[in-house]
Amino acid sequence: MTVCVVALAAIAVGGIYFFGNRSDSGQNTAGGSSTATSSTGQTAPDPQLGKVQLALAPAPNGKTAPTPAGVSKALQSILKSPAMGGNFAGVVMDAATGKVLWQQDQATPQLPASSIKLLMGTALLSSLKSTDQRMATTVVEGTTPGDVYFVGGGDVTLSARQTGTETVYNDPPTVAELAAQVRSSGVQVKRIILDTSYWTGEPLAPGWDPADIKGGYITKMQPLMVDADRQDPSNQNSPRTGTPALTAGKALARALGNADLPVIDDGSKAPADGRLLARVYSQPLPELLAEALTNSDNILAESLAREMAGNFGAPRSFDGASSATVLALNDLKLDTSQLTIADASGMSVQDRVTPELEAQVLRLAVQGKTENLRYLLSGLPVGGVSGTLDSDQQHNRFTTPDSKAGAGWVRAKTGSINSTYVLSGYVPTQDGRMLVFSLFNNGVIPDSPGNPGTRAAQDAFATVLRNCGCRG
Repeated sequence: MTVCVVALAAIAVGGIYFFGNRSDSGQNTAGGSSTATSSTGQTAPDPQLGKVQLALAPAPNGKTAPTPAGVSKALQSILKSPAMGGNFAGVVMDAATGKVLWQQDQATPQLPASSIKLLMGTALLSSLKSTDQRMATTVVEGTTPGDVYFVGGGDVTLSARQTGTETVYNDPPTVAELAAQVRSSGVQVKRIILDTSYWTGEPLAPGWDPADIKGGYITKMQPLMVDADRQDPSNQNSPRTGTPALTAGKALARALGNADLPVIDDGSKAPADGRLLARVYSQPLPELLAEALTNSDNILAESLAREMAGNFGAPRSFDGASSATVLALNDLKLDTSQLTIADASGMSVQDRVTPELEAQVLRLAVQGKTENLRYLLSGLPVGGVSGTLDSDQQHNRFTTPDSKAGAGWVRAKTGSINSTYVLSGYVPTQDGRMLVFSLFNNGVIPDSPGNPGTRAAQDAFATVLRNCGCRG
């Protein structure tokens, strides 16, 4: 699948970053590196849906700060809306100063759903030794003639489709490439043995429902899988097979031209001194993170969390990733005392996060003062334009009269699980002041295409912040 790669424009005034819209922004081809250009310093006009070009543009130097009274007054009407459900918690902060402009139960732990991916992404970016870090999948020759070991390295984007064929991921490595390298080695493959030792621990997180495998939300976490275990690699919401490594092994057999090759999944490990026959690499981790955030990809998020855990020297498991995330956030001087992490995707009903913590994470990224954290912004969906905030029929975001003005300006991570909806992001005000926000709505009636309800109210909440000067 072709994905719009965000181009870097200029570093923002005062260090504040804004991935938004610029009519003169450049675009990159898939897999290319971003190119910096100088800023004109002019304010971009309100974007039109369908014609928005994305860029990292400088935030205008808004010198007039919003006030708590002004923000509270502006939000008054939407906060009384029945669609808000009455049971909500959240916070709005000035990104430049950290001043709280509005809050309700901001320090109370809440069920975060997919918005917890913001914490995983922050930990991952903090752990990188290089922004070009990638995951490798290999095939290694065994000690018995004809045996090859298919060794998983955590890259769930590896595709069973032919190179160049559309999948949900941007330019993924393929099993076909591995098979071609194996054939070039001259080895006559008689058995494929699966090595899934790269990850440890349980395959399902505490609080996961196995029924969600057929629903397409999760699968068993094994470091060897193709197309994130989707039955339909071109469908983001496809059901999963539930047997990731075995499915990958069969894909390699087919790619080698013999679908009847025995595939052995008995916990064996490739010999340490075995000859390397084939190897392919994932896209760089920051690019994979952007995809995980944009589309709220649970399995990709979990794989990145394990890679992050390994970077910190922790086990590549649910527990290891959770511990490493807390360590990374503590290193950034963030308060994790109310944080409970069972997974990196937000599918666990045991996760708890405060709105304040998510807002603080976003503030660090928007400020751009902490190395690598600016990459967290490139994957945030754009209101009415991309990912889980798209205005298409499936998502229907930023399409109501109360939210259309926020389209193209609001960037935020969504979350939904059971009767909880979350929107955490950032937006510039009319005066060019950057605000970060986090809003958790709990115990609400589930939305449907004909009843956008709470999601529409959250869009309107963010649009109020976009539209206001909020000074009085």
